[in-house]
Amino acid sequence: MTTDARPDRVFLSYSSKDKRWADAACAMLESKGVRCWVAPRDIAPGTEWGASIISGMDACRVMVLIFSDNANQSPQVRREVERAVSKGMVIVPCRAEDVQPAGALEYALSNTHWLDVFTPPVEGQLQQLVEAVQAVLTSQHPATSSQNRPGQKTTATVPPVAR
Repeated sequence: MTTDARPDRVFLSYSSKDKRWADAACAMLESKGVRCWVAPRDIAPGTEWGASIISGMDACRVMVLIFSDNANQSPQVRREVERAVSKGMVIVPCRAEDVQPAGALEYALSNTHWLDVFTPPVEGQLQQLVEAVQAVLTSQHPATSSQNRPGQKTTATVPPVAR
């Protein structure tokens, strides 16, 4: 993680096919005072997409991953997750459907605790997301105990989901 990362910002990673889930997560987070960086909203017209994504990630401390089969299939999501892992960002994965990570995402997220936002009541699950993200953002010490060793990821502790 870079030293200029804002302690109060979250990068939302999602497949464009899951925009409704990303919009719901963003709306809930921002309604509780957590600022989000989300494409394409925060990409200035005329700027290079890839460079904007990198700048957006550099400005954030936490990645919220909206995970689904669409995300599993998205090369862009895989690149964003890999970048987050290599930067030592805290990753909070939210499953929008009952699907497991595959391939590169399975490798990157295999020991990560998930939050299933698709289980009713969805609003309650999104509130758990807010609480998990706020806990990371307000912690005195980033959840990067490895001090960003390449290839080692960190994840947030997400409260258990009531089933």
